[in-house]
Amino acid sequence: MLLIATISMNLSLPALVTAASVAVACAVLSVFVVTRRWAFIGEGISHSGFGGAGTAWVLALLVPSLDRPWLPYAGVVVFCLLTAIGIAYLSRGQRVNSDAAIGIFMVASLAWGFLAQQIYRRARNADPVGWDVFLFGRASEMTPQYALATAGVCIAVVLVVLLLGKEIVSYCFDPVMAEASGVAVGFIHYLLIVLVSLTIVVGVNVAGNVLVTALLVLPGAAALLFSDRLRTAVGAAIAIGLAGTLAGLCASTRWPAMPAGPAIVLALFAEFLAIFLWKQLAGPARAQPNV
Repeated sequence: MLLIATISMNLSLPALVTAASVAVACAVLSVFVVTRRWAFIGEGISHSGFGGAGTAWVLALLVPSLDRPWLPYAGVVVFCLLTAIGIAYLSRGQRVNSDAAIGIFMVASLAWGFLAQQIYRRARNADPVGWDVFLFGRASEMTPQYALATAGVCIAVVLVVLLLGKEIVSYCFDPVMAEASGVAVGFIHYLLIVLVSLTIVVGVNVAGNVLVTALLVLPGAAALLFSDRLRTAVGAAIAIGLAGTLAGLCASTRWPAMPAGPAIVLALFAEFLAIFLWKQLAGPARAQPNV
C-alpha cells in the first residue's frame, strides 16, 4: 500500500492503469512464453518496432505534415503485428528454423530503424519524435484513451487464457500430442503469437522496445521457480510482474533521471534473483510444472 501511495503521488491514474495492465497481461503470457521457449520470439517482435518507427520518420521527412507523434507509434503497431504473423508462419511446421526466422526479422528491422533515425537527425538536426520513448519507455505520460486500450488488451489476454487454458497448456508442452488429441494447434500457435505481439505493442510506452521483452520473460521464469503447479505459477507471475512494475515506477518517480523501463526490468530481475537464491537454499525445483 505504501508503494502504491508513493507512486500515485507522482503518476496520473492513466499511467498507473497502463502500467498495471501491461504487467498483468505480460505476466499471464510469460509462463507460456517461458514454457514454449519463445523469449527470442518476443525479442524479435519488439525490436521490429524500430523498423516501423523508422519508416514513419522517413515518411515525415518526405511529407512534413505527417511529422506527428502518433505516426511512429502507428508504424510500431503495424510492423510488430506483421512481424508476429511472419514469424508465426515461418516457424509453424519448421518452414524455416524459428531462431533464423526471428533473427532475420529482428536484424533487418533494427538496421532500418537506426538508419532512418540517422537520416532524420542529419536532415533536421534533432532526434525524431518518439526516439527516446521507443528506447526506454515513458510510463508517466499516458492518456486515458491509451490506458483504456491497454486495459482492454489485458482483459482480452486473461479471457483467452481462461477460455482456452487446457488447449494452450497442451500446445505449449507437447504440440504433436496436442494435435493428435484434436487440439487446433495451428490456431493456438497464431493466437498466442498475436497476443504476445499485442502486449508488446501496448508495453512499448512503458518499458520501451529494447526492454519490453523482459516483462514477458522474467515474471514467468521467476514464477516457475517458485511453483511447479501451472495455475499457481500464473498467479505468482502476476504478483511478481505487478510488484516489479510498481517498484520500478516508484524508483523512477523517486529519481527522475532513471527511465521507467530500465527501473522496471531491474526490479523484475531482482525478484527473479531473490527467488532463484531462495530455491537454491530450499532445494531443487522439478523440471516441469504440473497443470
